Amino acid sequence: MTEPRLSPDSSVGGGKQRSAACVLCPCPQLTAYWSPPPSCCRRVCCEGPSKMALLGSGVFRDAKSTCIFLAVLLLAYYFVMDIILFMRFRTVDIVQDSQAGDPSELYSPFTHLSVKSLMNDHTSQYIISPSAEYFDYFTHFSTVFSFITPNIISFTHLFLGFLSGKFVASENLHDRRIGVVIFQVRTWLDAFDGVVYRSQSNTHLQFQSVRNTAGYYIDTTCDAIGGVFLSFGILFYLWKRFDPYKQELPSWNKAQEAGVKTGLPSNGHSLGGLRETYSKKYLFWKVFCYGLCLACAGKFWDLIVGDFKDTLQVPIKDPETSQLQFQLCHSTTTVFIFYLWRILEGQALLQYILIPICLDKIWEFLNYTQYILLVIIVGLYIISLLYIRHLRTLLHL
Repeated sequence: MTEPRLSPDSSVGGGKQRSAACVLCPCPQLTAYWSPPPSCCRRVCCEGPSKMALLGSGVFRDAKSTCIFLAVLLLAYYFVMDIILFMRFRTVDIVQDSQAGDPSELYSPFTHLSVKSLMNDHTSQYIISPSAEYFDYFTHFSTVFSFITPNIISFTHLFLGFLSGKFVASENLHDRRIGVVIFQVRTWLDAFDGVVYRSQSNTHLQFQSVRNTAGYYIDTTCDAIGGVFLSFGILFYLWKRFDPYKQELPSWNKAQEAGVKTGLPSNGHSLGGLRETYSKKYLFWKVFCYGLCLACAGKFWDLIVGDFKDTLQVPIKDPETSQLQFQLCHSTTTVFIFYLWRILEGQALLQYILIPICLDKIWEFLNYTQYILLVIIVGLYIISLLYIRHLRTLLHL
């Protein structure tokens, strides 16, 4: 049961409450996430008298209005970009359009379309990938620093994932928001290692996964572990937030005292002056459910992208079958499934969870999405498999 409870070192009549600093890390192997992160970043960005502090007072300390403004702005931007993208998609054959481009060609999110780019999440497609491509195009990073391989970049963003989790685990809201910024840098590097790989392998602007290679497995493993680091950061934050030893001594009345003595369940809500608390196993289960959603969404998306690519992005010699392939690829059902995966793939779910971290609403977010999100993802995967089987039957593949 999840009941509010007092510290063993505290008493109703008044007594010495156990110090929060004396609470031991529940997993000693992960002490790095239990101890607070360096405060210098918070002081510089949010609390110092510098210009960055002015930025922090406008952005960090008024997060609700800022996030609402940014959300509306991003949604409008994504909406307009989606209209342009799918209008062009109606006129192109992705079998031909997905080929590599000239090394001097400037990146555009509307060209060299492939199944992968059409099923990519909005933030990666319209913000992260363009910025990574333009950075390499104008700085020639991949050629000037040719000794820096995509695997080196992957290990770098793996470290940033750990550092992000360290900040997200903090009890200070400013630290957690800094952790979000660090994780976004990690996400940018995750896209940039693909840019460097395509540049060094002479497959510029060819957006497709090269499976069964060491680089592919290193990249996917680092991505997965980065998500694990973020999940552990959230878990440790929740363990600290609902620590029963950090409550103030409550004031009691007879009804409340009777409720506690009889062991009435409270589902974690506060009772009198008592803070709401939950068991560590209960909190772990909450975070684990969302982590399972991330894992399933990432793996299922990768499998479905491969299946769609082998069905709709392969050359077919027969003209009639090739025309049928073009029509099926551009059908309303196909585009609808593509779009659902755009908003439910693993990277999109990572972007979604960063928003409640900034708004200090992570607990509410986990409660709302605990089971329904997994059901939707599994359901979409099953529907996609059945639809792909139907397409292959029509195309005699």
